[in-house]
Amino acid sequence: MKKQQRFIYLHLLGICFLGMQANAQQVGFTTENDAYLLKLEDAYYSNGIFLHLSYADQSKKNTKRVHRFELGQQIFTPLKRNTRTPADIDRPYAGYTYIQYTRSWFNNEKAVVQLTGTLGIIGPASGGEGLQNTYHRWLKYAPFLGWRYQISNQLVLNTGVLYAHNLIATKKFKWMGWGAARLGTAFINASVGTKMVYGLFNINQSSQLWNAAVEKKGMPKKEFFIYWNPKITAQGYNATISGGSKTAADSAVTLHPKTFVFQNTIGLAYSEGRWAAQIELVHQSRETAIQLNRHRYLGLQLQYRIN
Repeated sequence: MKKQQRFIYLHLLGICFLGMQANAQQVGFTTENDAYLLKLEDAYYSNGIFLHLSYADQSKKNTKRVHRFELGQQIFTPLKRNTRTPADIDRPYAGYTYIQYTRSWFNNEKAVVQLTGTLGIIGPASGGEGLQNTYHRWLKYAPFLGWRYQISNQLVLNTGVLYAHNLIATKKFKWMGWGAARLGTAFINASVGTKMVYGLFNINQSSQLWNAAVEKKGMPKKEFFIYWNPKITAQGYNATISGGSKTAADSAVTLHPKTFVFQNTIGLAYSEGRWAAQIELVHQSRETAIQLNRHRYLGLQLQYRIN
């Protein structure tokens, strides 16, 4: 029954995602993993893979809008692979697979507004355990032994909003402040942060910084810049830690998320012609009170412009 549920859920998400390819002007792939840092341990946010499609249009008021569809999966584990008892778990086992739509508005050179809607699956039906066991076997990594304690199955629905505004903008340097919030059955949180950019970059509505380097016609100008994005998140609810709203009591191990989580991101982006690439290093504070270590991982992104 579990295998049938997993197949149905993932098949539906895949159909929705593939059905959105018709309007795509840009396709891309992102992977995030702590193993890219050649660490001896593999823990906490263990792996993330994301496929995304984007296209742009222009409103009657000459406001550019970017539409982005993303199919993603995230895998979470505790620090200890040899999980013998629930006491060994400092961050719950969880898999999260979702499809997400983001609409971005760029009304002028100063402001960015984004709205998101997400439909996902948390639990065994997400396929997180199977994927992790598969690539650990390929890479000859030791498996995690505590997946029987993972967060239980639940369909989740979330919405989100982000607003960003230029504080300082020169030819080679940009400083932006931003705030964001998410509300739903997977996550309830609010974040504030800043983005500092140095190098060769386009205006917000055509920049890779906001996943907006996609045009209805033609190609954006070349970009090559570094960026720094520190943020603090106030967590009200996180289903990958506390369990879904209907299944928390059924999960073998659930914990309470820390109220505040800090994240520090440093990245490098390059785009020219049809190709765009990005690499970023992320440092994150503990997500639960009993989590033994802070966490860091590397993200890699490659995008191709179709038009």
